[in-house]
Amino acid sequence: MKRFYLAFISIILGLSFFIFPTNSVAAKQIFKDVPPDHYAYDAIKWAYDFNIINGYANGTFRPNQPVTEQQFAQILVGYFDLEPVSEELEKFTPKAIPSDANYNTLAAYQVPLNGYFHNNIRGNAVKRGTVAQAIAYIADGQTTLNKAIRFLLDHHISNGQNAKYEQTNLQRFFGTTNNLTRAQLVLFFYNMQNKNFFYRSDIAEENFSSNSPLYQRASSARNMLDRSLLAGANWSPAAHKKPSKTWNGEYTYFHTYGKGDLDSKGRVLTISNSTKTGFQLTYYTYDGWASGTIEGTATFTSDTKARLTKTADGDRCVIEFERLTNKTVKTTEFYCETGRDQGTTYNGTLTLE
Repeated sequence: MKRFYLAFISIILGLSFFIFPTNSVAAKQIFKDVPPDHYAYDAIKWAYDFNIINGYANGTFRPNQPVTEQQFAQILVGYFDLEPVSEELEKFTPKAIPSDANYNTLAAYQVPLNGYFHNNIRGNAVKRGTVAQAIAYIADGQTTLNKAIRFLLDHHISNGQNAKYEQTNLQRFFGTTNNLTRAQLVLFFYNMQNKNFFYRSDIAEENFSSNSPLYQRASSARNMLDRSLLAGANWSPAAHKKPSKTWNGEYTYFHTYGKGDLDSKGRVLTISNSTKTGFQLTYYTYDGWASGTIEGTATFTSDTKARLTKTADGDRCVIEFERLTNKTVKTTEFYCETGRDQGTTYNGTLTLE
């Protein structure tokens, strides 16, 4: 499992942060802006010595530069060796970008992050609290911010930031709403590998095996984030689409006008395969002994109207269908004798069963 760094952090902290060519001289040097007394010196030197990271062309590392959420997301996928998925998230920003595959995978495991449905959020600086929740969830199954912070502190993956709050406010002590920096990123994973935290929690594995749609798992993952860390719309486009305008269903009308067994009439209109252009229909009618069935395809003439002009057999049959509500359709027959006995023509309103 320790092969993870060569496989992924070199990509994130190299390509994503601009690799510069190294040579025999540069390889013996640490970065200009990372002195030996820097708090992350050992982690940065270790990562550099193993060709895991590179800096900038001027020989600096820029340890205080923020890390974006999508850069952090790629590290999570590589570090924990998460399995890719074929299902794709529908986003508010539909443009495909390189981080899509990583976010699809993380959604499958239900990892708490903000940027599942919006490219711009993925490009924002990631907060330390978000990082804590994501790491502690995958590594230890923690689902709240405070428990995630406690996991990192107890295992010395982090020592916090604001000592004056250590005994009074856990989240301020950790600095949950502060941006994660490049130095902190390296230090977190350096400490993780020293503590042998490479494996995925049971809850992450269970969510990966779930049959729930990917957008539902992504929404649940975002909801897991502490409210102070949420950014952007907290739901998926797929979950909030307007109801479909499909006409599909069985619409009926029945009426009894006498005491005899045949003193009744009825209409059963079955609509199926509704599309943007029309629908298929079967229209059964009866009145006493007289009955008949019409089958064919109606074409939309407006948002609420469709017209049948011939039966499936090619015979002339003109019926107009008007959608009055989601549950009612009005039919008006102009001519439709083929396939019916006399007395079965009906102009009126049918109701969805």
